[in-house]
Amino acid sequence: MTLSRPDSPEPDLSALRFRIITVAGQRRGIKLEEIYWSTLVELAAHKKCKVADIVAQCEKSIEGEGNLTAKLRYVAISFLKSELSSARERSGLSVIAGQVRACPSPAFALTGDKRIISYNSAFLAFVQTRFARFQQASPAQGLRLSFDIQFADLVARLKTSTGEPQPAGFTIGINEQLTRGRLNAALASFADQDVVIGFILG
Repeated sequence: MTLSRPDSPEPDLSALRFRIITVAGQRRGIKLEEIYWSTLVELAAHKKCKVADIVAQCEKSIEGEGNLTAKLRYVAISFLKSELSSARERSGLSVIAGQVRACPSPAFALTGDKRIISYNSAFLAFVQTRFARFQQASPAQGLRLSFDIQFADLVARLKTSTGEPQPAGFTIGINEQLTRGRLNAALASFADQDVVIGFILG
């Protein structure tokens, strides 16, 4: 019988950690919170260098007059801020709109409050062929769209099956008219909220 090992506890990122770093053949004793050491390791991997190289650069920049640990914290936070900015640029509304427009079949992007934030021309044609009196240029006006499961439940399924689309049913309503169908749902990368892209099938 083999006993399973308990999961390792998450490290306390606020805990101070003392490390010896060798810079130009000289040993430096540096104490930083674990979150900064972790970020410096990520930065070193990003720059394809060693943490010691980053320490050396910081030492050189302060020229012995500044505080080395303060400089290291600043460098770590600057890296995280840059990464966050890049992530937001890659997950903006224009990126989602481009993904929707690139699809040749009817597609749309929907937020948790059932607001359509993007759609393609094929989706507009899909709506117009099923609702003869619907001639508005924007299907986001006067149109109700919902899934056959709760939006939050669909998002949860998409998050637990990373990269895999999830099938779902949908209903579109205009006044008293309704049309139903099936789609594949994918989770869009959006910084501020969950957005689902629906790709209508057949």
